[in-house]
Amino acid sequence: MASVRILGGRPLSGEVAIGGAKNAGLLALAATPLTDDPVIIENLPRLEDIRTMETILCGLGGKISHRESTTQICMKDFTGDPNGEAVTQMRASVCLLGSLVARRGRAVLPLPGGCAIGPRPIDLHLHGLQKLGCEIALRNGHIHVTAERLRGASLFLGGRHGSTVTGTANVLCAAVLAKGTTEIQCAACEPEVVDLCHFLQKMGAKIYDIGNPVLTVEGVDGLHGVRHRLIADRIQLGTFALLAPLAHGDFFLSPADPSHCGALLEALDRMAVPAEVGPNSIRVLGRRCLLRPTDLTTLPYPGFPTDLQAAMCVLMTQAEGISIITERVYPHRFAHLGELERMGASIALEGQSAIVKGPRKLTGAPTAAADLRGGACLYLAALAAEGESTVRNVQHVDRGYENFEEKLRKLGAVIERIP
Repeated sequence: MASVRILGGRPLSGEVAIGGAKNAGLLALAATPLTDDPVIIENLPRLEDIRTMETILCGLGGKISHRESTTQICMKDFTGDPNGEAVTQMRASVCLLGSLVARRGRAVLPLPGGCAIGPRPIDLHLHGLQKLGCEIALRNGHIHVTAERLRGASLFLGGRHGSTVTGTANVLCAAVLAKGTTEIQCAACEPEVVDLCHFLQKMGAKIYDIGNPVLTVEGVDGLHGVRHRLIADRIQLGTFALLAPLAHGDFFLSPADPSHCGALLEALDRMAVPAEVGPNSIRVLGRRCLLRPTDLTTLPYPGFPTDLQAAMCVLMTQAEGISIITERVYPHRFAHLGELERMGASIALEGQSAIVKGPRKLTGAPTAAADLRGGACLYLAALAAEGESTVRNVQHVDRGYENFEEKLRKLGAVIERIP
């Protein structure tokens, strides 16, 4: 259980190098069993979740090597089933189902684990795979998926909270090697899914209407190796963008694709936070902002990201008036609110909405992270607070932010990891 000590209330400024997207990297790694050839991924972040996925692939017999900013994966001779302990540590491991059943006709996976942010069922994954001809069984806590021959089909992947990113990825990885044409309706449109589509296209897959809620896939007989560079992590970028006004700083964030950040930029504009958008960068001018309150709702892309809801809650505590943020993707994702109240925030939870009253002076306090994004929001709150804070359980944050503390120090933060 790792902790950090943070001295808050200091102005921060500088440049932040945004790393490769964690979620795009996980989807790409999960697709590597689709080919015998080596695959090279550039800009793959060195994160706990990435290491866990690599552990799973190596347990299957894969060969992985790292050189500077590239990672080579070869899944030519893989056997057996994924390591159960590693799979239960991370929910994204479920994305291996589609590629494994497409490659060898079967997959056995323990029910996946991950952050405690509420129920995240995989029924849509299994529904999609069944439509492609898979037989599904659940025995002793394991998912058994088999298929003599995958066949294209028309299927709908919408659920209670909209589309599913990992479910879309699973069905895509199965469909690219299925016989015939697959139409995926209500497909996720997130940039990470688009990046996976481009990755698969480079391997020889035939995918059409990429970035739209209806994807068409024509199955092929096989895929080949590829060299692919991941997109920048829009959630890491958003976290630093929301920190800038909290730390009264001027942050230059690069590389960045502004087209991935429309909802974030709109939210900053509503709150009167100036931002300058370049072709491959975003500069957030957080000095002397008089923050306006706002009303936001998290939604699947292109809506405001659920992964930035916790960080936005911190910024709302400093706005002049009452702000509301409603969680429509993971309705139970509010474990961070109690910790923010410990630091002086005034927040009331009404159903799926957090009502935040500001501005409130935050003061240093001992806190504990319950999940990845909630943990990152506690870093932001500690940096904005007056005095010293400690954040426990920051191993959650390590799962999704590469060199987070080092990047904060370069901006001028006083932060120390406690053994």
